[in-house]
Amino acid sequence: MRNNTAHTHLDDSVSAVRQMVADILLMPVERVDCHCELAQLPDWDSIVHLTLLMVIEERTGTELDIRKLKSTSSVAEVARMLDRPAATLH
Repeated sequence: MRNNTAHTHLDDSVSAVRQMVADILLMPVERVDCHCELAQLPDWDSIVHLTLLMVIEERTGTELDIRKLKSTSSVAEVARMLDRPAATLH
């Protein structure tokens, strides 16, 4: 049961990050695959990466370490950062 709960929470995090990326890039969420490389998305650049950090903090109340976020390359990696209990440490 616990593993199922953890998996469901990660799925929720992936869905949330996909939606945030889609909102930032003004594109349909269906075009944001959880395994897609962020850098391969249209108009992705360092400003969009910083915007994602701010949107995550605003929508979830979770503060992420910008250095760790900059090292992520996919939606799934960002979601895993959100899913970790230590995500609020920076």
